[in-house]
Amino acid sequence: MKTAVIVLGHGSKAPQALETLRRYGEMVRTASGCEIVEVASLQFNKPDLPEALHSAIKSGAARVIITPLFLYNGIHMQEDIPAVLAEEKAKNPGVEIILANNLGADNRIVDIVLDRIKEVS
Repeated sequence: MKTAVIVLGHGSKAPQALETLRRYGEMVRTASGCEIVEVASLQFNKPDLPEALHSAIKSGAARVIITPLFLYNGIHMQEDIPAVLAEEKAKNPGVEIILANNLGADNRIVDIVLDRIKEVS
């Protein structure tokens, strides 16, 4: 079964945000060895989540893992993203669509925060 990964960002009106998301996608592709890695934005940017899902499925994915780059288990994680995925699951009954957990409180993120503090200290 071919698996795809979608790296999901919030999206932004700032043009550099999409470029950063694309870099995350490339890093995930390289580190995971996954053949199909798409990026998507929940708001403001294209591709959005349904477009990225359609692209992954068109590439042959029978299983799609959506990995959200969200710190909190807020309304986007609890309501907005599941609503989009419910619609897409109904349209694509033969495809397994899985939502991974948000980033949450993780010591690995604290290490990055400490690096940023050191950069300006």
